[in-house]
Amino acid sequence: MPLPLTTRPLPLALLACAIAACSPSRAPDSAAPAAVATKPAAAAKADQAGSVVANGALRLTVYSGDYDALAARGGTPASDMPGYALVANTLRYDLEAGANTITLGHLPRALDIAAVSLRPADPGIAIRGQRYLAAPANAAAVLATALGQRVAVEHTSGGAKQSDSGILVAAGNGLTLALADGRTKVIREYDNFSLLEADRQPPAQPTLRWQLQAQRAGAADFALSYPTGGLAWRAEYLAVLAPGKDCRLALDGAALVANRSGVGFRDAALTLVAGEPERVRGQAPEMFEAAADSATFARVASAPPMPQPRVSGEYYAYPIPAKTTLADGAIERVPLFARLPAVACERAYETTPQADVWQPPQPLLDPGYNNDVGPQPVKATVSFANTRASGLGRPLPAGRVRVFDGGDFLGESQLAHTPDGAEIHLQVGTAFDLSAERVRKAFQVDRGGRNMTESFAVTLRNAKKTDATVSVVEPLPRWSDWEIIASSVPATRRDAQHAEFAVPVPAGGEAVLGYTVRYRWPEGMKP
Repeated sequence: MPLPLTTRPLPLALLACAIAACSPSRAPDSAAPAAVATKPAAAAKADQAGSVVANGALRLTVYSGDYDALAARGGTPASDMPGYALVANTLRYDLEAGANTITLGHLPRALDIAAVSLRPADPGIAIRGQRYLAAPANAAAVLATALGQRVAVEHTSGGAKQSDSGILVAAGNGLTLALADGRTKVIREYDNFSLLEADRQPPAQPTLRWQLQAQRAGAADFALSYPTGGLAWRAEYLAVLAPGKDCRLALDGAALVANRSGVGFRDAALTLVAGEPERVRGQAPEMFEAAADSATFARVASAPPMPQPRVSGEYYAYPIPAKTTLADGAIERVPLFARLPAVACERAYETTPQADVWQPPQPLLDPGYNNDVGPQPVKATVSFANTRASGLGRPLPAGRVRVFDGGDFLGESQLAHTPDGAEIHLQVGTAFDLSAERVRKAFQVDRGGRNMTESFAVTLRNAKKTDATVSVVEPLPRWSDWEIIASSVPATRRDAQHAEFAVPVPAGGEAVLGYTVRYRWPEGMKP
């Protein structure tokens, strides 16, 4: 393995990795990893190629979460890639009776080595051990593995090319060799070095190797499974509002699957799981480096079969009916459900202060708290129920929703994992002709009566030529026990820390919402 390097001595961390031997080219996309079954070295038998069983489908289960971080990640795929997927396949090897070695390559860079499982179908085969061989990430890593090996070093001395061979005993400020004649030689500047021991060359790609014992010779099937990072997905929705007085929208749902694992998966039985299982994250072995392709988008053929969601533990799984190919570095688009042409919806306007609300451990009496006043935007919203009655009624995985009013783009909103029966509320943009301004009118604390009151006024202005109703959502963050004791518009309890007011605003005019909230705390509590 000749490794040309700079003629100036460099620290190990800066050794260049511009040569083919330590930057192997990216493996071709394939559902079948490179696999060979061999006898031990003492048998001196040639390698025998393994193969994927013809009826053994490649199964790929990809979990949601980490999609944005993974899809935006550039550079070389590595061991710490975000995302999570489970890979399962069936492999076949030709074995001999007795001891065999199985070698498996073409592996993802973020493979979870500790969780790899290889199970023989034949009870007459026993797996004795497993070893993971990481390809070196750079020339410095090659030098680290070469310590104690016989190497050849080419260098220039007195203007003439020269070569020395010996055991590499140290590497750092040059290379130190133990020569065959007993001398020790330090070469400060060198052109390249080569590893001379054929059976100790570093692997060109990440490799798994198993030692096994077979009772008889012949073809043997193995079930392979492992988890890996570098794969993630999210949903992508398109909602188009129909013209007319009644609010109706057409909804399309698809999944975007990102593959940054370092390998491709061809003709896989793909299942997408809407859920994020807890994982114990540790440092995985470093994988070899290769340049990832730029993202590409593939369109699915017209009228494909649709996934039918099913319960998967605490999550929902979406088995994709058609076989799917996920090229390395690509983003694949697959449909989640057929277009729903008429989902009942409601369009509205909403305004609320841009304040973070949290549950305090005791009543908050500071006058400066909850004093978010001044102009605030009025948001256009689209809401609908995830029910069969509204034209929907299915578990919806998390993703982005793009909303159009006919051919006009309204905006985007993020949808969380939404079960069947839940309400969906999308904020899609800021209304141009509506505005709001919030002012605090009063704040009073009565410690003896164990209560405090706070008053606000919200002024709404409407520059439209039509009347509008604006939902004013007010945070009530000072304490959990509260009630609206006075308001110019009836209040409803939106949740534990918000009240909501539906305020009519005339065309070309304004309206003012005024309200007072009272907080109480129990005897014995000293805020």
